[in-house]
Amino acid sequence: MEQKLIALDLDGTTLNANSQLNPATIQTMQRLQAAGHIVSIVTGRSYQGSRAIYDALHLTSPMINFNGSLGHLPHQSWAGEYQFTVNKAVVTALLDQRVQLGINEIIAETKHATLTAGQDLIAGKFFPEIAGSPELTPQTLTRNPNSLVLLVQAERRTAVVDWIDHYFGDLVDVGVWGGPNAILEVTSKGVHKAKGLAYLAKQFNIERQNIIAFGDEHNDLEMLQFAGLGVAMANGTEAIRTAADDVTTYDNDQDGVAHYLNDYFDASVALAE
Repeated sequence: MEQKLIALDLDGTTLNANSQLNPATIQTMQRLQAAGHIVSIVTGRSYQGSRAIYDALHLTSPMINFNGSLGHLPHQSWAGEYQFTVNKAVVTALLDQRVQLGINEIIAETKHATLTAGQDLIAGKFFPEIAGSPELTPQTLTRNPNSLVLLVQAERRTAVVDWIDHYFGDLVDVGVWGGPNAILEVTSKGVHKAKGLAYLAKQFNIERQNIIAFGDEHNDLEMLQFAGLGVAMANGTEAIRTAADDVTTYDNDQDGVAHYLNDYFDASVALAE
């Protein structure tokens, strides 16, 4: 069988509802990697927030963080490393207008650092790496961040998106989380998971038809559309399930990705025989 590039979203996909890896998932990824396939994490999470998962899977491939804004090889230097960043002027303006806009907390992240301004009660649940992080100010922000996360007042969500688009729409894109929590992600213009996935494929000379990607949420859409086989989780949003080439039988709590890959590769071997 030709070498495959397997792209894994984390939350709601590879991780269970407790944001942990099930043993079956670990075993499957190790088996496929040992068979010569490339297994890569492609996530909206920061490096700090995904490094332990990478290590638990015993991966050796590059990882894509911040929805495509950072591509790197954990624990090693890699000539192919790249970064896209958000201009500090955007951060400064948001800090200045934070209270007026109804933004409870701003999280600015780079490969190795996290800075925060304000406070939101749910922030630690979704972004554990912010615990004890330094305060985000124009003075402490010494470099352009890879990503901004805004936890906003629910009734102000649309107004915040419109404000950013009006003043900085030529510099950044704003992603809106699904579900009940009003969380926005700000990244460099035109950057999404598919951009990172395409970069990986080029680095390893993998054709699009040999890419399998898994996801469950809005920020996975471009990646699933780019992959030769884009697979939505059974627990994914309706929009993602509709756009995908296929849908897993089992959800993320039931090792949906592992079941799907085991069936896919076992069937491929049987056909080859």
